[in-house]
This record gives sequence, C-alpha cells and structure tokens, in this order.
Amino acid sequence: MNMTAETVEEQQVEKEYVLKVIDRCDSCGAQALVLVKGVTGELMFCGHHYAKNEKALHEFSYEVIDEREKIVQNRLIGSAN
Repeated sequence: MNMTAETVEEQQVEKEYVLKVIDRCDSCGAQALVLVKGVTGELMFCGHHYAKNEKALHEFSYEVIDEREKIVQNRLIGSAN
C-alpha cells in the first residue's frame, strides 16, 4: 500500500494511541513507543531499545502495545505540509 499524507490522516482518525508524548523509555528517557505489560509490571521503551531486547521482552510479556508506526505517520504528515 502506498501511503500518502491523506491515507495517514484517515488512519489516525481511526486509531487511538495509548502512549502519549510524555511517556518515556525506561532505558534512555526518549519518547516511549512500545508498552510491554508483564505479570510483574509494565515497561516502556523507545523503538531502539525495544528492538534490541524484543526476544526477551516477548518471553516476559503477556501484552505488547507497539506504536512505532507513529514515527512513519508523523514523517508523512510533515512532508505533506
């Protein structure tokens, strides 16, 4: 699918994100884009630290909320303006 800024805007209306700009990566303090829910608690990660530890995190987690697509959507919207 070829994504345009218009397509991205339509998808944003449909999808409501859980993570906010103020949520921070537990490893480095960057904006969190992935929320990992485990039996013993929740962890938030930037895209880099989630990718670096993805295998171990999947073993720990019962739910992963991955919002890394926000980066692509923000770039497409910014390029349309």
